[in-house]
Order: sequence, then structure tokens, then C-alpha cells
Amino acid sequence: MSMEHPFALAKHVTRQCRARLFLAALCLGLAGCHEAAPSPPFRPVVNTMRVTLDTATARRTYPGVVVARHEVQESFRVGGRIEKRLVDVGDHVREGQVLATLDEKDLRLSVESAQAELRAALSNKDQTASDDKRYATLLSKHVVSQSEYDLKHLAADEARSRVERAESALKLAMSQLGYARLVASTDGVVTKTSAEAGQVVPQGQSVVTLARKGALEVLVDIPERRLQDIKDTQAEISLWANHDARFRAVLRETSPSADPATRTYAVRYSLPDADAAVRLGMTATLHLSEAAAAPTARIPASALLNQGSGPGVWRVDVQTGQLTLVPVTVDHYTEGEAYVRSDQLATGDAIVTTGVQKLDKGLTVRLAGAGAEDVR
Repeated sequence: MSMEHPFALAKHVTRQCRARLFLAALCLGLAGCHEAAPSPPFRPVVNTMRVTLDTATARRTYPGVVVARHEVQESFRVGGRIEKRLVDVGDHVREGQVLATLDEKDLRLSVESAQAELRAALSNKDQTASDDKRYATLLSKHVVSQSEYDLKHLAADEARSRVERAESALKLAMSQLGYARLVASTDGVVTKTSAEAGQVVPQGQSVVTLARKGALEVLVDIPERRLQDIKDTQAEISLWANHDARFRAVLRETSPSADPATRTYAVRYSLPDADAAVRLGMTATLHLSEAAAAPTARIPASALLNQGSGPGVWRVDVQTGQLTLVPVTVDHYTEGEAYVRSDQLATGDAIVTTGVQKLDKGLTVRLAGAGAEDVR
């Protein structure tokens, strides 16, 4: 075998490698001469619903609590230290029942002092009456002068007045001793206790609050902008304990001033048809119904977007997917929903229901599914 053959083979392999490298470089150069194809624009998928405008009766609800129409704050007519409190919240009491008692030691001392003053006044009265009678006899015999008799007569009159004053003081002391027992002024239920045994209370401070038996009411807080709408509105009450039962409610009283914290007005509705199922302290819901002033649409509250200029909703052109922010007026809210009005919305319009804060004006979107579900 010739010695030149291995060298010839190596040269042949080298030429093949060079050819392959040249072809690879040529392909890369040709690929660089062509621009990459543009990617399609991003179109987010959104959930939508169809708007349905409704001119039927508008309904609003407000939470409330069942309260008594009349409440009495029972208090002692004298001050002192409470010795016992005999009732607690929820107790049923009858008129004349003892609710609490005061320590009577000081009051009994006042009675004893008044009794001693009366005894002294009676003794003085007897003495001055005897002097008056004796000086009248002496005057008739011209033994004493008229001025001396007048002094004795005036002393007798003063003694009688002193007796009357002492008797009045004794009656007052006896009455105050009786005021040491706080008694119920009416039949009712204890709704609040404001003092405990051992506490010193002044005259007139509330110790026990009684809800008088009889008429029941529902106390609700109404927003300021809805205060004028409740006057001619049909009202009903339902209880959280029984949502199916409804009771007719009649507007009875509206607070003349708003709560400084919530800016709402306390409104009381009487319950003329309430039965035994309605009890004090129950949580109630006030239902107000009235004819809608303008067509409204019920939408999820998540569809509302407020960018600082008021609430609005994203309307979607179902053909092009273009978004338009439509301003709306919220008539009222319910649980998870809002009733809105807008002259720019029409029945059948598609609006975005979720993720509205992530969308921008002019953005093109795709509707989830084949079509939006009609929701009222």
C-alpha cells in the first residue's frame, strides 16, 4: 500500500468540512435578510353580560332592629349608694316590683332628726300656747300691758308654724326613705342596666331601662339622599329569624337631625300587625317598594369602575371588541348587586362584569364563550 493514501484521505475530509461550514454560513446570511413576522395584538378575554333595562317597581332594603315604642329609664329620686340590684337584662317585671334598693342608713338618720325636731316644736308650741292663754287673762285684769301680751301671742303663732314646718320635714324625710326602693313604673322588659351594687348614684341617674309592653317598632338608619323617598313608599318588615314572614310597616317618626358619624337619620316604623314571633332585639330588614323614576338595570357590583369622576361600566362592541367607558348613576345597592341608570345604556348592550380595573379605554377584547348571558 502506498504511503500517500492516508494523507489524501485527510485532505478529502477537510474539504468536506469546509463545504459544510460554508453552506451553514450561507443559510444564516439568507435568514438574516428576511424580517420576523409581527405577532398578533394581545386581546384579553373578558366576562360580559347583557343589560336589561327595567321600569318596574324599585326595591330597596335596610337593616334594622326591633325596639319598643316606649322606653322608661327608671332612676332613684334621691342619691345614695346602691345596696342591691334585683333585676338583669331580659327580666320581665310588673308595675310596682322592686328593681333596686339604696343604703338606708343616712335616710333613716334624716327621719330620726326630723322626728326629734317635731317633738321639740310640739313642746315649744305647748309652752307658748300656755303663756298666750295666761297673758290674755292678765291683760283682761290690766295686770300686763298690751305690748307684753302681743309678744306672747306672736311667740305662740311662731311655735305653731314651727310645728307645721317640722311635720313637713318629717313627711319629706319619710318620703325620701321610701325612695330608697326603686320600683317599676310599668309592666315591661329590662333592656338595659346602667348601675351596679355598691355604686354611688346621684338623684335622677338612670339605673334600669324598661321597655314598656305593647307596641313594637323597627328602628332603621336611612341615608340622607333617600330620606325624601320614604314618605310615600310601601314598607314591609322581614325578620332574619324567618325570611318568609312579612309584616306591614307604617312610618311613624323620623329623627330631626343626622347621626354625626354615619350621616344617616334614625327612622322608626310601627308594626300594627306584629304577632308573638316579633320580639324585642330581633334583627329585621326593611323592604321599601316604589315605582322607578327611570329605567334601571341590575348589574353585579363588580362591574362598576370609578376612576375619580363617578361610577361607570365598560361597554363592549360585540363585533369589534372595542371598549367604551359609560358613566352610570347608582340608584341603590343590594347584596353583591347594584341598580344603575344611564341614558347611554340600552337593553342588549354587553358590559364587562369582572376585572374592570385592569382594562383601559380603547382596548380591544374578546368575549368569553360564544355569547354573553342575559342577566336581569
